[in-house]
Amino acid sequence: MIDESTGMTPGVRYEIENRERVEPFAGFFLDGKYYLTPELQTAIGWLEGNRFIYDELDPEGEPVFKDRVAGTIKDLKLTLSDGMTLDIQPIAGT
Repeated sequence: MIDESTGMTPGVRYEIENRERVEPFAGFFLDGKYYLTPELQTAIGWLEGNRFIYDELDPEGEPVFKDRVAGTIKDLKLTLSDGMTLDIQPIAGT
């Protein structure tokens, strides 16, 4: 379930704004999980409430770094742990 404070809607894909000074997030959010490509079956990030956890999963599907918080999301804004804010927008056609 997606925390309503994030501004995201179930079933809609969202991308994170790319900026030169930020390591690019090339994937997308869908239903509270973050994927690198549509073909990738395992999420590498997810939402816990409005916290964006960005991590790899081990072969059993468990997080490698359990408390790796990339930032928080509120009203389609991702505030990274270093304070930078990025927009999140729906991907056209989804």
